[in-house]
Amino acid sequence: MRRFLLIVALTLLFPHLAEAASLLGVVRAKDTGAAIGFVNVQVSGRTQAGAVVQGGVLGGENGGYLIEPLPLGRYRVAFTRVGYRAREDSLIVAEERTYVLDVALEFEPVRIEGVRVEANTARPFAETEDVQTGFVSIRADRLSELPGIAEGDPVRALDLIPGVQSASDFSSAPYVRGGGPDQTLVLFDQATVYNPTHAFGFFSTFNADATGDVNLYKGAYPAEHGGRLGAVLDVRSRDARAQEFFGKLGISTIASRLALDGPIRGGSWAISARRTHLEPLLNAIRDEDTEVPDYFFYDLNGKLSVPSGGGRFDVSIYNGRDDLDFFPGGDTSLELRWGNTVATTAFVRALSDRFVVSARASFSDYQSNTVASAFATPATFENSVQDLTVGGDAKWEASLRHTFTAGLQASRYDVAFSQTFNGQLVDDYRREPVEAAAFLEDRWTPWGDTAFDLGLRARYIDDGERFLLEPRVAAAQVLRPDLRVKAGAGIYHQYLQLVATEAVAAVDFYVPIDETAPLGRSWQLVAGADWRWKPSVLFSIEGYYTDLENLVLLDNTSTVNVEIETADDLFYLGGDGYAAGVELFARRDMGSVTGWIGYTLGWTRRAFPEIEDGETFAPKYDRRHDISAVAEHRRGKWRFTGAFVYATGQAYTPVSGRYSLRDPTTGSVPGDIQLLYADKNSARLLAYNRLDLGVARDFSFFGARAEWLVEVFNIYSRKNEWFVEYERDGEIVEAEVVRMLPIIPSIGINIWF
Repeated sequence: MRRFLLIVALTLLFPHLAEAASLLGVVRAKDTGAAIGFVNVQVSGRTQAGAVVQGGVLGGENGGYLIEPLPLGRYRVAFTRVGYRAREDSLIVAEERTYVLDVALEFEPVRIEGVRVEANTARPFAETEDVQTGFVSIRADRLSELPGIAEGDPVRALDLIPGVQSASDFSSAPYVRGGGPDQTLVLFDQATVYNPTHAFGFFSTFNADATGDVNLYKGAYPAEHGGRLGAVLDVRSRDARAQEFFGKLGISTIASRLALDGPIRGGSWAISARRTHLEPLLNAIRDEDTEVPDYFFYDLNGKLSVPSGGGRFDVSIYNGRDDLDFFPGGDTSLELRWGNTVATTAFVRALSDRFVVSARASFSDYQSNTVASAFATPATFENSVQDLTVGGDAKWEASLRHTFTAGLQASRYDVAFSQTFNGQLVDDYRREPVEAAAFLEDRWTPWGDTAFDLGLRARYIDDGERFLLEPRVAAAQVLRPDLRVKAGAGIYHQYLQLVATEAVAAVDFYVPIDETAPLGRSWQLVAGADWRWKPSVLFSIEGYYTDLENLVLLDNTSTVNVEIETADDLFYLGGDGYAAGVELFARRDMGSVTGWIGYTLGWTRRAFPEIEDGETFAPKYDRRHDISAVAEHRRGKWRFTGAFVYATGQAYTPVSGRYSLRDPTTGSVPGDIQLLYADKNSARLLAYNRLDLGVARDFSFFGARAEWLVEVFNIYSRKNEWFVEYERDGEIVEAEVVRMLPIIPSIGINIWF
């Protein structure tokens, strides 16, 4: 009744809305009642005059859709969304008014849903509103089905997508299109996560049981996001079941997991927990000759979603910690504690069928504390990043041609880093900058097969009184029913800079780029095409170019005891560079075997005035060739999966010679040997390649659905190279190649109840 009165009021206030019929509604999940975003709504039929009508739209993030104008006639309305059973309804438009059609879709698992597209074979690219280049949206539970280390990880599995690589087997930080890990903004329920790793990078922060959609913008991302030079990884928590109690228990050789959710006062709640149980295994390995650390990690997720004030109120909380103690003896010890706490609240309300507003607040707290002792000399390192952000946005569907989105955001950062040596304070660095941002986007569809996304983001940072304008644009054009082209461009700046180590991500820390240095700046250009060769086979190609200016690089030559006061004290400044490449992708969505093959040809270069006389060099995340292949075969209760990765070895700086310095006062030559390094990153490690296999089978566990699974990481135990270190023992210098993980088999069981 309220919806009917609202429609009547809008018709009286805005008479032009009644000049032609229109169709609107909201799409929800049948089991949970939660809104389903980005549903493809297709209308086909004939008008009363006999003309054929065929077209459609892509629903909004909040599940709403609007189709207008709609001539008098008879139509079929089809709703499709990856992971849900398609639905069709009939519609008779007998008069010029607004018709309301709300639908509920049933969940339907599909094969490797992350790459499957439910295509309309007559018009596979009708959803021209989806204009974003380099955008990948994947359900976390489908990514977690791919074989991995003991359990599926939705973020590590992104390495199988063209344009995305990881630093090593020990890191879940992504290298996206030639950018470093800090050039990718990582969000969880729209809150920034500053170190999304567990177990030194073996696992990401995101538990698959608590994760819903994983959205990756590989480049030229839209104006609603900002703060990074390269990409955006937007992870959303899973919507809980709103109509029944639900649970899932998972046990693997490394960790145990439990997820529970159910209904509450017209809404839903969900909690999940994960903890490693490595202690017995580590204790069994440890003896007088083998020292191994004590280690575990845990994470907790909670979500509450309830109707409130005519809208929906969501609360999401995450807490995770890693704990490592290592006491090899001889007055030497190492204690590491690191983790994230993230809390978000959001309120969303539809003021009308065309106008939706939302408000949100988030708090992100990353802490890392290291206590080390070498020969009874203690040292401590502490760093933290706290981020308090408030904001809101409004989305107005002005017409079928224009959808406007505007938003405001304010953030207060508290960045701290301190270190002591032998009880003396060496450095105490702290900054508390404030940033404000506003953005405006217009999704413009001037013609049925053409769409544009025009955006502008404005930012103000009080550290250095900086004001930044960042325009963004994207476009899509359907050339024929099976062929679509896209393009996108944008300007981006980065304020917070990661100081990264080569090995342990727990001691990485962020510092802001203060007024002693200009902010890093990039502009990106992306273009590509999609070709639907057959209903089940899609080919795509996308090229990208990113120009980089005002880059910074950690100055490893600075004295340890020098206090860090400014960015100039810590970094080489004034760097520039570029990243360019081409991505090829082929995927098969239906049939007995599904999967994809991806190939990336890429170049990345950097140059700094103080390094190699300003000559360009390849950073370690430059990979010339990158190949990934994924296949899945389902047969009855069995599921077989495989993933293969090949990548050019990363660049490193080799040693070209050695020398000793004669003492001019005594004429003696000290015993220590000095190393003469060659040009920076002028050599390459051997190529990386790895094959992972997995098998799973469904069965019944006391009447409950269950599955057991066996996964093998690096099945042929390839000794991939990680980095090279040089051992100096007297006059002998030996180069030792440190290698990555060997074969790792694992077993596990999942039970749903």
